[in-house]
Amino acid sequence: MATTLRKSDITGMVATKLGGNRVMGEAALKAVLESIEEPLSAGNRVVLTGFGAFEIRNVKERKVRPIRGEKSGELVTVPAHKRVGFTAGAELNRTAQG
Repeated sequence: MATTLRKSDITGMVATKLGGNRVMGEAALKAVLESIEEPLSAGNRVVLTGFGAFEIRNVKERKVRPIRGEKSGELVTVPAHKRVGFTAGAELNRTAQG
C-alpha cells in the first residue's frame, strides 16, 4: 500500500536535499508553490518540463444527484466554475509506470 506524504514530509525531504534544516526546506517549498500559484491565479499555464503542466480549466454547469442530504432524488445544479488541472509530463509518467 502506498504511503501518503504530507507537506511536512516534503519539507523535510527538500531540507535534506539542500543540506539545510526544516525551516530552510519549508521556505524553499513555499517559494516554489507560490511561484506556481501566482501565474495560475493570473490565468497563465505553468509548465515544468518533464514533470507536468498546471492550468486553470473551466468546468461547465451540470446537474448531478446529491450524494447526501435530500432523499427526493432530484438533480442539483452545480454552477459553472474554474479548477486547477494537472497533466503529467513524460518523465513523471515513466516514473509512475515503474
